[in-house]
Amino acid sequence: MIDDISYATVGFTDRNLEKAFDVIAEAGFPQVELTCNPPHVDHPLKPDEISHILNLSNKSGIRIRTIHGPTMPVALGIPDKDSWKISMAALEKFIHIASDLGATDMVIHPVASSGYIENAKNPDVFQEIKNAVPLSLDYLLPIAEKLKVCINLENLPYNDIPYPYINMKELRPLVDQYPSDYLGLILDTGHVGILGDNMVDEITIAGSRLRGTHIHDVDRPNGTDHIAPKRGFLNWESLLQTLQKIQYSGPYTFETNIPKENETTKSLAIYVREFANSWLT
Repeated sequence: MIDDISYATVGFTDRNLEKAFDVIAEAGFPQVELTCNPPHVDHPLKPDEISHILNLSNKSGIRIRTIHGPTMPVALGIPDKDSWKISMAALEKFIHIASDLGATDMVIHPVASSGYIENAKNPDVFQEIKNAVPLSLDYLLPIAEKLKVCINLENLPYNDIPYPYINMKELRPLVDQYPSDYLGLILDTGHVGILGDNMVDEITIAGSRLRGTHIHDVDRPNGTDHIAPKRGFLNWESLLQTLQKIQYSGPYTFETNIPKENETTKSLAIYVREFANSWLT
């Protein structure tokens, strides 16, 4: 368990990818989740760029365990047909990138936030979003299967409109319709906290389809997330006990990027590694 931990590169938006890898290695993490948003990876990678990242991985001794696909406005539940085609093209390219980098899994958001969806509160648009998600999976899963990459759908913190597919209660029945080798779930602990959902219930519902985690704390419901564990209100003992109860065997990926006042991102990563050592052993 302690060897299957990762640190997301989103924790180092203050430096380039090479320096991020160096600090993650120095902090003692054996793996990373490569976050595919600026400033590190903000476009489909060319072969020389993939080679460069693989060289960083080899040089630092860090495995690229997972990648987080591009987010806003890219998602599965895109109601506009032209935008949907753009999203599918982008996600298809990043599934190839995940395979080229040797990642086992790729995180994808089921839906985009309402700010990226025209007339998001319209009931007809809500249904179009809901319909687009399985349509997207039908398109992407044959690609993922061919490339041996598992797509993991993430629970999300959106609560401004009644979104579909943002928690495990809705996501689990969705993924159950598809092969488990190529479609799973990823639990974002901070997103559960923001919505004020029950962490034990979310983990239990995800059950055997849970393949990944984004581990971070949140100061209060509807508050700031992506802070370090034990700095918010989440119950870390209960969280781990429930993961163990469902026999979770995926990576423990820490997605922290909000330091305390006067704390550097490097110090934050070191703190998180020390927490992981005590929490997981």
